[in-house]
Amino acid sequence: MPCRVVYSDRLIAHHIHVHTNYELLYVTEGEVTMLIGGEAYHLSSGSMIFLNQFEEHSTQLAGGVYRRYYLLIPPSSLPNIHDSPVLLSVFRLHGAHFPYVLATGSAKPQFDAYFAMLLEAAQGSGAFREQRMHALLTLILTHAYELCPEMFAAEDSSMLISIRSILDELDRHFMEELSLTELASRYHVSLGCLTRHFREAVGMSPMQYITRSRLTLAKQLLMDTGKPIAEVAAACGYRDASNFIRRFKAQFGCSPLQFRRANRHDARIHMRPGHPEE
Repeated sequence: MPCRVVYSDRLIAHHIHVHTNYELLYVTEGEVTMLIGGEAYHLSSGSMIFLNQFEEHSTQLAGGVYRRYYLLIPPSSLPNIHDSPVLLSVFRLHGAHFPYVLATGSAKPQFDAYFAMLLEAAQGSGAFREQRMHALLTLILTHAYELCPEMFAAEDSSMLISIRSILDELDRHFMEELSLTELASRYHVSLGCLTRHFREAVGMSPMQYITRSRLTLAKQLLMDTGKPIAEVAAACGYRDASNFIRRFKAQFGCSPLQFRRANRHDARIHMRPGHPEE
């Protein structure tokens, strides 16, 4: 299944949370303010916002109506949606000046129809269900590109294909030991060049990306399983549990055990993937 598609009209504001998925939120009616990395973004009817799997965010309601669709796309499924790195860049490449919010304006009725059909396809069954979902997602992204091409990577970017391939590789193998020097060599660039282009496109270095991927998976395992801390560390690619604990605390301000105790009964703070009330 390429993604989870949900429609909700419940009036719920959320504390800071993060998914392990890429997310597309589309507001059909109402207003809401979303905080991402300390910056406030206003969403109203017809607004779409694109988030990656690391971006912690919270929502504040601004009225008595909040109707929206949201999509949660696992990183491993994103490359299957389309083979265009330009279209997928709106999820993956969030550099320093990424605008996050796209206003559909006069095209809102069309996007309302796209998302309604996508929800219907997601809830259906039978042959070609995934192909239909992929086609509708492509329709949404291509129309979004027409409205706001600056949210997407430039087609003539010399590093675009390489960055996409590197992201695919990191998403598949971040739990393993990786040599960034060998990775750069395979793409015929220096480590410094790879790091610079990666940071400009993604908003963090390759090593930061690996670390964030590992710690995001750790959050999920801490909330959703009873695995001992040492097993969580090993599952996320850390041979040394004490190193894992240090990195987790440096990133989130609490130890893994403290995080588990605080979040075991409160899924609103760091919601599980696929939570039905975004």
